[in-house]
Amino acid sequence: MRSNTLATTKFLHLLIALLLGAMTSCNAGSKTNGILQAVEKTDTCRLDMSNSYEVFVPETRQTAPLALLVIVNAHGAGKFALNKFKSAAMKYPMVLVASNTVKNGFGEYDTALQMLIDDVRKKYPVGKTLFLTGFSGGARMTLGYALGHPVDGLILCGALAGREQIAALSCPVISISGTDDFNFPETAQYLFQDAETPANLKIELTRASHSWPDSLMMANAVGYLQLSASKDCTPSETILANYTRHQQTRIDSLKKQGDLLRAALIARNMASVPSFDPNQAFASTYNSLKADNRYISMLSALGNCLDTEIAARQTYMNAFRSKELTWWNREINNVNQSIKTEQDTFKVDMYRRITGFWGISCYSLCKQAVSQQNAELLQKTLAIYETIEPDNADMFYFSAFRAYWKGDTKSTIEMLKKAQKAGFSDETRLKSDFPVTIWSGM
Repeated sequence: MRSNTLATTKFLHLLIALLLGAMTSCNAGSKTNGILQAVEKTDTCRLDMSNSYEVFVPETRQTAPLALLVIVNAHGAGKFALNKFKSAAMKYPMVLVASNTVKNGFGEYDTALQMLIDDVRKKYPVGKTLFLTGFSGGARMTLGYALGHPVDGLILCGALAGREQIAALSCPVISISGTDDFNFPETAQYLFQDAETPANLKIELTRASHSWPDSLMMANAVGYLQLSASKDCTPSETILANYTRHQQTRIDSLKKQGDLLRAALIARNMASVPSFDPNQAFASTYNSLKADNRYISMLSALGNCLDTEIAARQTYMNAFRSKELTWWNREINNVNQSIKTEQDTFKVDMYRRITGFWGISCYSLCKQAVSQQNAELLQKTLAIYETIEPDNADMFYFSAFRAYWKGDTKSTIEMLKKAQKAGFSDETRLKSDFPVTIWSGM
């Protein structure tokens, strides 16, 4: 009888092990004739089911474990962010995971990211290479994670950091910044003092305002990291040649358009990797562009605009509390008209950065007013906010507090529904700010 019990127990243990192995195999993607089958799904961490993420494994002929790219969006929304990288992952095979949990205001992001990475490494065919990318607050969180953990490369979009933090990292840091993004000054500082720019910093400029760059820009950045910093990928001469040829084409095209600043930055990035520039052709191009009078004039024009903008920002910060709505309406109309009529691209970008600065300042002041329950500050700021960004989801969300503080449940719910329709999706924040009697009625 005892021997039968032992045999049954051993059989059950074997069966459980086989089932777990099968589950892991299914999650990791199966191989057919040497081809790694594609995976696209939502997954959760085994140690915390609330820590969810989107996964994409491209179909590829796998000869080695794939690099892992972890994506952090400022607002969660992992699927939206992941879609920006799918074409890059198919061209330069790697596993993509995008967090649905880590976002602006998430306090324990370091722990949550580490749990996610550990979970992915147990379930999917990833090797030693770890890349991270993030947008805005997501960029700041990925940088924060990288300062405390081994990382092989970062792509930071819409936000950057100071020299000391960047230099402290032992991996390439690619900054993709919109020249019309209100955070652009964080990147612009490195354009004027080449000798003091950290050697590991690679800068690309775009005109994406404060949003994720397009898929083509992301593919260039992913390719740069995969071909120069991956521990799991030894690129063939053909792949390297194709990549360098494409970057040369980009440089030539930008030169023809007269955009010597962007062309010079691409050349500088390529020149910093010996395998990309064995004959120092990119280094020669970079030095030639820097010496071009047109480039020097562009840099000077950009510097003048930044000086004007920095002074204007201080004026506007004071005006939020000291100027009435009529002044703001006049100022907003003047700046919006300048965006439409100004012929100087550097000035147009400056005006766009200023409008973005207004928006983020209104957000911060509304958040402060709510935390202090300052109805007067909230009322005044919302009047400006609505004029600047009439369809902004956060503006609608903050507007709900005016009705809520007056005890008007119906109007509060109506305004919160407007916020949701405009794109507000932070249920954790909603349930923290309002009682169940409000959010349960939505």
